[in-house]
Amino acid sequence: MACRRHPNAASFRGHCAACLLEDALAPVEEELAARPRQVTIQVPLGETTSSAVFLVKTEGPAPRLLRLKTWRRPAVAGFLLRFHRLQAQLDSWGFEDLDRPLAASIDAAGCPSVLTVFSQGVPILDRVRSGRLDREEAVARLAPLIALTTSAHARGLAHGSIVPGNVIVGPDSAPARLLDFGHAILMAPSTNDAALAVADLAGFAALARILRELPTNPAPARRL
Repeated sequence: MACRRHPNAASFRGHCAACLLEDALAPVEEELAARPRQVTIQVPLGETTSSAVFLVKTEGPAPRLLRLKTWRRPAVAGFLLRFHRLQAQLDSWGFEDLDRPLAASIDAAGCPSVLTVFSQGVPILDRVRSGRLDREEAVARLAPLIALTTSAHARGLAHGSIVPGNVIVGPDSAPARLLDFGHAILMAPSTNDAALAVADLAGFAALARILRELPTNPAPARRL
């Protein structure tokens, strides 16, 4: 059933993920009372069997584009506590090349959602396939992300899901960015820091190998 307030979103018992996250956007009750902020789902950005991602927009005097990820399975025990811990760790770190988690919620069915900063870009594999990015240059753009992730490991943090769809590149020479930092760990029943660190680096190695093996197409001619 579609949500009454957000027609593009499915609802459960009268609420959708966007409804649940509206109040979470305000850090304190006083701010919520003074400047209520709502989010409207714009378009779907992608989905898998376990989750879906949407572009959403905040309403108000200074609207923002954000990224909403929802899972189709129930959250693990302590999900919100894990989320706030991850949020605090990433905020104290201050690294810019990953998208910040802003809010989280759990719906009536027990399924969680996370709202993050939205960054314009496409998966790095798609950019190489289109011929707009050289394979070796794409591999070189992974180096800062590998350094970033290694630094995170030293702080007791891990990404948890280094896969092609979680590495995007923006327009022109903008640096590559990591999506969903720590989200997979939020949904894991238990974690092993050493194993997660190994898996992160293995994920980058696998992505570099895929990039080098990709056939590339010439860039399309520009129309005058």
